[in-house]
Amino acid sequence: MFDHQKEALTEVLIVEDDEIISSLIEKFLLQREYMVTARVTTGEEALYKVAEHLPDIVLMDINLAGKIDGITATKYITSIFRIPVIFLSAQDDEKTLNRAANAEPASFIIKPFSGKDLYSNIEIALHNDRLLKKSKDFQFSKIRRVARAALSELDAYFILDNRGRILFINPYGEHILNVSRNNVINDPIGKYLTFYDTRQNTVFTDTYQDVIRESLVLGIKQHIAVKMKDGTFRHVVIQSSSIRDAANETIGVMVRMHMKMKNEV
Repeated sequence: MFDHQKEALTEVLIVEDDEIISSLIEKFLLQREYMVTARVTTGEEALYKVAEHLPDIVLMDINLAGKIDGITATKYITSIFRIPVIFLSAQDDEKTLNRAANAEPASFIIKPFSGKDLYSNIEIALHNDRLLKKSKDFQFSKIRRVARAALSELDAYFILDNRGRILFINPYGEHILNVSRNNVINDPIGKYLTFYDTRQNTVFTDTYQDVIRESLVLGIKQHIAVKMKDGTFRHVVIQSSSIRDAANETIGVMVRMHMKMKNEV
């Protein structure tokens, strides 16, 4: 049916909180010689695994067990990583379909579905994705590279929504804040970081508005210190980049926080 030949196994991420359905999808995919990179149950884990593995395609349930639903996760996956996502959902009401459409999925499959439904939708989505990425105007988001590299960087990285809530934190960020990433999802960044102006010796009352959003406009923000859990202060540099969707609308911010060494202060 499709004219391509698989030179390497197509990598698929399954995001489904029903263990039985998830297992059945995996079984079907393996029978069709796809590679399952991971099976996760939450939108926040989906974001992390996409950054870690960069799968070829994502199969996404909408109602998930975690703090981020499938539609929200898809909005950031498609905007940052340019990876096609297929929704798998029993919900087909108008409100859900409208929300889902705004996340720009590759397809939407109503549960229950057959293996044939899944296969045909996956292959069509992959075919369209290859055509898109061959077009002369296509380019990957710079934040895609940053998000992938952040997993091993010795700087703290955060993805925030437009309200300053944490959607993603890298391992070094977890270390600096002494938190588990799953515990901070959807919390405001200001709950964990308090910044001080080292020139004025004053506290920034709103971490997101006064520091992060301002760095979007004014560029790299220096002359800042952050209070650590042990009560000490560390000088930091804040750099922020807008995350934009296909319509060029800002949907969030990627934030890098560099902890200065003594020779940098």
